[in-house]
Amino acid sequence: MEVDFGKLVRTCRKRAKLSQEAFADLMHTTQSTISRIEKNLIAVEARFLLRAAKVTNSEDVVISSVFSMEAIMHAAQLVPMYIGGFSLWI
Repeated sequence: MEVDFGKLVRTCRKRAKLSQEAFADLMHTTQSTISRIEKNLIAVEARFLLRAAKVTNSEDVVISSVFSMEAIMHAAQLVPMYIGGFSLWI
């Protein structure tokens, strides 16, 4: 499962009814940086994503996108592997 962080940032911004320029001002960056993030031309740091969620009041969108049911199910499949490896280590 891969998260499209550019699309996620754009969704948060549009949900808050902000232009790229207005959003950039709130995020203390430039409009061109926001544009490049939304096009996935530059990577998004977790810190930026958390701030974007807070600024746009879109924490629910970010949480549901990053921690989708598919990701949770994948993590649940890995737990027995780690527990088994840990028991062998002991």
